[in-house]
Amino acid sequence: METVTHSSPFDSFLDRMRNPASLDLVRSIKSFIVSFSYTASNPETDGKRIQEFFQTMEDAIRDHPLWASSSDDETDNALEGLEKYVMTKLHSRTFASTPEDVKIDAEISEKISLLQTFLRPQHLDIPSALQNEAAWLVC
Repeated sequence: METVTHSSPFDSFLDRMRNPASLDLVRSIKSFIVSFSYTASNPETDGKRIQEFFQTMEDAIRDHPLWASSSDDETDNALEGLEKYVMTKLHSRTFASTPEDVKIDAEISEKISLLQTFLRPQHLDIPSALQNEAAWLVC
């Protein structure tokens, strides 16, 4: 039997989710994403809903035949892959900025820009081997 190596735990998660036997899990995930996307945003309850979904899916994945012979690390990687997938899909909703957040972010960005006019990596005791001027300018 041929051993398949995956470039990342996320790729392994996606490969298993493409297996027809995972259709019930895929439907649950997609259903949650759609239902979450169509309900009114509520920062007070959104986090709780997401955590409850992850807990439900953790139980479902641990009990699922595709993960029956998986090690704890493989199952944990699958759960991490699930979180990455879901949060990527819900990013704009869960990390949406309020007008107040946008204002605060703009103020912080302005202060960072001002600091960058005179503050250099060597002022922060960053070893010269780790200093990357190009990365410094991107901030």
